[in-house]
Amino acid sequence: MWKVSILRKVYIQSTAPYIQIMDKIIDFLQGQQDEMLLLLARLVNIDSGTFCKEGVDECGQIIAGELEELGFKTLSVAEPDCGDHLRAERPGKGDKTLFLSAHLDTVFPCGTAAENPFRMEGGLAYGPGVGDIKGGIVEMLYALKALQVFNIETPPLIIFLTGDEEIGSIRGRAHIEEIARLSSWVLVMEPSSKPGSVGIRRWGLGSFKLAIHGKAAHVLKPDSDGVNACRELALKILALESLSDPVSGVKVSVNLVSGGRSRQVTAAEARAVIDVRVRHLAQMDHTEAMVKAVAGRPIIPGIQIEIEGKLTRPPLEPNPGSEALLRLAKEEAGKMGVILHPIEEYGGSDGCFTAAMGVATLDGLGPLTYDMCGDRERIEIASLAPRTALLARIIAKTADDVEF
Repeated sequence: MWKVSILRKVYIQSTAPYIQIMDKIIDFLQGQQDEMLLLLARLVNIDSGTFCKEGVDECGQIIAGELEELGFKTLSVAEPDCGDHLRAERPGKGDKTLFLSAHLDTVFPCGTAAENPFRMEGGLAYGPGVGDIKGGIVEMLYALKALQVFNIETPPLIIFLTGDEEIGSIRGRAHIEEIARLSSWVLVMEPSSKPGSVGIRRWGLGSFKLAIHGKAAHVLKPDSDGVNACRELALKILALESLSDPVSGVKVSVNLVSGGRSRQVTAAEARAVIDVRVRHLAQMDHTEAMVKAVAGRPIIPGIQIEIEGKLTRPPLEPNPGSEALLRLAKEEAGKMGVILHPIEEYGGSDGCFTAAMGVATLDGLGPLTYDMCGDRERIEIASLAPRTALLARIIAKTADDVEF
């Protein structure tokens, strides 16, 4: 017991300068808040919806410039149909790599930035993508800047900003998984939805496209042989949504539909997009099979059906490495006088891929965000500096000789 006490005393004395420096980071970042907001405004005022390729690429170029000033080697990964991805790497202390994950695209179509530009009001910052995920990217950049200013070491870092995350990282996934295989930890810059939170769970998701073919005929044609595809779709919606079981963690929704060509003609075609969510990895195969079976089985005679799609993003579930990384994050938050709450976040993220591979993953480290992906998406400005300071502490701590 005596030896442990002596060692603890020596450790505290030897790390005192480090602790004092880390305590200064929050003051430094609060002093940088205006600069952070200027960069955030610049990014938000660029349309970067997934298919606004020019804007996504412009945001990537701006961020690449910031990272190069921080000593990173950057690479733009070209994509023809969506925005380019951005990869950046920098060596560091030790042989365990930290993967910082974010994305460049938003859900907002071209023209949104002009209609709803960045603005600040009542302690909030508004604009398309201000929280999801441009605020998180600004946090990442300034956490790294703060560590550089105070000459604090980091582990080897790989940063990957996906160009098509909002449509499932269809093209980005292979790059994400390749980096994850090289990494010991992953920190995801997605926004937080509750004060003092960090994301440890997300639902897996996928989508299916349903095409129903019937036969057109006038509604009053004697002995009509019309087959109503819209009626089949109405029955399908009820059957599909009845697969939902929130208690066990399955949610099936049909919110996008179309069909028919005229009021007085039996609908020859109807279409729908089916959204499917599952909470547990073990539910993916069974749920996918059930959706395909229900959607693909005709109810009305004469109907023909085409169904395509699958579950593409696995759930983010805690693993032993993630739990250890969470303990580290809680300890660092505690040193700031903050209680960190692990929560389940909405929607998917690229962290779902890394966690499913067994890599220690923490998500939702971005600023506190309201109405995510909505017309009034906004962040709490006061959350920027503290969340960035916490991120800096976590990054620095992973450079220590800590076993996970």
